[in-house]
Amino acid sequence: MPHEPLTTWFEGHTFFRYSSYDTPFWARMNKSAGRWHQIGSHATQYLSVDPDGAWAELIRHEGLRTEEEVDLVRIQMWAAIVRQANLVDYSTFENAERSGFSPAALIDDDWGTCQAEGERLRSLGYAGVVAPSAALPGAINVTLFGSRMRATWTHEPQLASAIPACVVAVGSPPPGLVARVRQFGDSHTGYDAYLDRAAESGRAESVERDPREEFESRVRELLPEEDQEQS
Repeated sequence: MPHEPLTTWFEGHTFFRYSSYDTPFWARMNKSAGRWHQIGSHATQYLSVDPDGAWAELIRHEGLRTEEEVDLVRIQMWAAIVRQANLVDYSTFENAERSGFSPAALIDDDWGTCQAEGERLRSLGYAGVVAPSAALPGAINVTLFGSRMRATWTHEPQLASAIPACVVAVGSPPPGLVARVRQFGDSHTGYDAYLDRAAESGRAESVERDPREEFESRVRELLPEEDQEQS
């Protein structure tokens, strides 16, 4: 039975998303299903903590498997400054289990369990979910519920739904990344490591640690040094 989930927040963190449109955000319902939403449900925004995580989502979604295929990609990479509270913190498999949610579902190729959880969390008033990337073990994705609009990068937005964003690159994923991407049907090394930790401890929970401290430590490891200095 689900418990009250752990929550986290961001105050001006920079996240990333690829998009071929003139905005990286959905103001209306998404045109296709995603891990945390079904077709015909509410608008949902998907971002990654670092650029590699965002590129990995593209590689996995498109089924790219070679450097030659990746080199053919030409698409915009966007950066977005997110200020958001009341996000469900499933950033580790341990956090998900503490909250009564299946850790395996976070990276399952079948999105059904996460989609149902997304609807449940929306109904309870949560603003989104922070969770491990299914495409790139070790990376973290941030999902925001509801419509968002692009704001100018250099101006403080006046609306809560406005997020400063700009294009930071137009090109293809970096060399070597495709070999690290977890394709559909592959095992997930991060989840496998979680299972090993659970087996070693004889239970499915890791050694107790403050969840916010644990999450912030993982974000700092992923952020570029210049962003760490600003955060």
